[in-house]
Amino acid sequence: MGTASVQLLGDLMVDIAFEVDTLEALTRARGSDYPSRAVMSPGGSAANTATWLARAGNNVSLIGAVGTDPLGDYLINEIGKCGVHMLVQRVPEAQTGVCLILNEFDGQRTMIPSAGANAKLDNSKLIDQLAASSITHLHVSAYMLFHELSGFTALAYMDAARRMGATISLDPASSALLEHNQPQLMAALERSDLLLANADEAREITRLLSKKEIVDDNIDMDLISAALNSSLPIVVVTDGPEPVRALVNTVHNFTSSVDKIGSVKSTTGAGDAFNSGFLNAWLAGSDIPASIAAGTTLAARVLGEIGATTLASESAPI
Repeated sequence: MGTASVQLLGDLMVDIAFEVDTLEALTRARGSDYPSRAVMSPGGSAANTATWLARAGNNVSLIGAVGTDPLGDYLINEIGKCGVHMLVQRVPEAQTGVCLILNEFDGQRTMIPSAGANAKLDNSKLIDQLAASSITHLHVSAYMLFHELSGFTALAYMDAARRMGATISLDPASSALLEHNQPQLMAALERSDLLLANADEAREITRLLSKKEIVDDNIDMDLISAALNSSLPIVVVTDGPEPVRALVNTVHNFTSSVDKIGSVKSTTGAGDAFNSGFLNAWLAGSDIPASIAAGTTLAARVLGEIGATTLASESAPI
């Protein structure tokens, strides 16, 4: 059970997941029908991570934006049921964020997001409220950096949390969107103590930091570490079934193997689950190998389900 006071800043989405054999099979049905089972669930990287941290017993607040529509009500109610304190801005002129997810037979997924109200997060009152709160850690989903208004808000909130003495972690969110949003990414990295990235994201960050057009499938942990806040930088990189790598304070290297997963139904939310498991253990004082193990345990559970936080049991195995 966790006891940390954690705030999460990021995206709130309604996920609508469809099962397809392959994207190629879907393409062959272009112009016609492709019947499929659909699952709707609360989503968004920050929301997923908040849900698992709250289920583990932490004091969790989620900061984001939704519309004033029924989908916004749905997210606030469903995520709130998990014990998450919802510090959510309602944006009348915007639709709540929605993400269409295509889950292929082999577990790979393609996401088609519409950010909606997430891009409109602009609530200076939250920063004022932060001064009166007790916060141990702030976790930021980089999705909020990919829009001008919410990106400005996110960076300002990170500065405020730093002044409060909180540690800060960053999830890069999407390798495909990092180059287009490089200034915001670099600003967020230098404000962060801990980077929780997958291998594709880490490779792209390496390429951007090295200022090269092409990097030969290389992840430079030292280069990434140097871009973080200099107090005690930690870089953690997951790579699917391959070992998890970590670099702490530019000196201590860790490599942790990942248990084999029997059946992968969807990779949606697995990275968020890893982040939750890792943060829950790390904030409780566990060392890096133990924190990685906690992350991989929860991620493995999510890989066997359709939906980022839809396990049958509402208690987290962390």
